Amino acid sequence: MTDIQNVSVDVNKATKDELIGVRGIGPSLAQRIIEDRPFSNLDELVKVPGINEIKLSSLLPYLTLEKPAKKTPPKQEPSKKTKVEEPISKVGDTEAFLFLEDKKEREDALLIIFGGFILGLIILLLRRRSQ
Repeated sequence: MTDIQNVSVDVNKATKDELIGVRGIGPSLAQRIIEDRPFSNLDELVKVPGINEIKLSSLLPYLTLEKPAKKTPPKQEPSKKTKVEEPISKVGDTEAFLFLEDKKEREDALLIIFGGFILGLIILLLRRRSQ
């Protein structure tokens, strides 16, 4: 696992590993940022799936931007087959948890949800028992 950086990263020039080093950016979000480059201002990052205004505000202290000259189309490698998107099958990869890029954050969210469910069941059983 990479260490979380406290330095600013240029979103138009950073490698995938450099983007992953920013707290709140995981591998899939880093890849989506790279695919949508270049950006002319940091506010354009909200167009990237998985980044909303709240997430952007938490990322802004760690991101910088050097203005691009012109958007170039992504390079196609003719020798490799096009990667087929895998369907979302794992609980931690569902759309409800897209904003939680870090695996630990997803696990914590699931534990909180599960704990709340169990607590609700206990309260329900205690209420029925007292009636």
